[in-house]
Amino acid sequence: MTTAQPTLAVAVVTYRRPQRLERLLASLAATTSTQQWNWHRTVIVDNDPQGSAKATVDSWIERLPGLTYVGESNTGLSVARNKAVAEAHSDWVAFIDDDEEASADWLVELERTQIATDADAVMGNTTFAFESPAPRWLDGAGVYDFSPDVADQADTTYVSTNNLLLRTTLVDQLGPLFDERFNKTGGEDHHLGHRLVRGNFKLVQSTNAMTTEWVPASRMSLGVVMSRLQRDGNTLAMVDLSFAESTADRRKVQLRHLAEGIAKLPLGVARAVAYGAQDGLSGALRGLRTSVIGVGQLRAVIGQDVLGYDVAATDQG
Repeated sequence: MTTAQPTLAVAVVTYRRPQRLERLLASLAATTSTQQWNWHRTVIVDNDPQGSAKATVDSWIERLPGLTYVGESNTGLSVARNKAVAEAHSDWVAFIDDDEEASADWLVELERTQIATDADAVMGNTTFAFESPAPRWLDGAGVYDFSPDVADQADTTYVSTNNLLLRTTLVDQLGPLFDERFNKTGGEDHHLGHRLVRGNFKLVQSTNAMTTEWVPASRMSLGVVMSRLQRDGNTLAMVDLSFAESTADRRKVQLRHLAEGIAKLPLGVARAVAYGAQDGLSGALRGLRTSVIGVGQLRAVIGQDVLGYDVAATDQG
């Protein structure tokens, strides 16, 4: 008796980025198909109530496996990602963002890593590229740099839905994967990572499953960069607070982030002075980001969300 071939869906959440979505779909069309799994479905969830992605999706309908357009008028990342999982109708779902490009062997490497480790979730690796020349103070500041600090196929505790493979049966055990408390703030993937770790599910890193995220000029201003860094600290604290099971637990988490946030303020300034002396403005920003992340944590302590994914902030990352 032969075992049925596992099925895979690629999922994309998009919001008013038709040109970038076009670039992504072209990269998916050039991606090598999985070898042991059946990539049979490609789900595009359009989070724009006006349906701005439909024409782009329709133009690729014959060129990607099972390409399916799904409208979701309730804006917000958690809602849209949960819709994508529900529409996957597959054993596995591979998330990639609409401002990214997949490498030729992206899916093959995700598949290879999962089969080798029997993981429930596989986190890929993402590099950043600027769509136009970046200001000198931004290039080298490290704001958009990310490299995993674990080896290929090693266990990890971090997940991000810009490059992530998930076992869809996780829904049967956890319910909706993405918590709607983070619908407008972001951090819904970070929260999922915590839930998976707490549930003793296996998360691993695939350093060879590469995607490239393109940073537009609108995300190169100092204001947007500072907002992004604040959001990082804010969601870090908000996710921790979401797991507090009592008033006393919540108070402990608040006090911890209060102490961390306060400590980061002078630390970041000191780093900005030291790094700035070496590398100018880019070094100063690289150091100052510690302080800005601390501000985000402090805002979470007093109950302020840094909205990263409301309509006005849709191009912030």
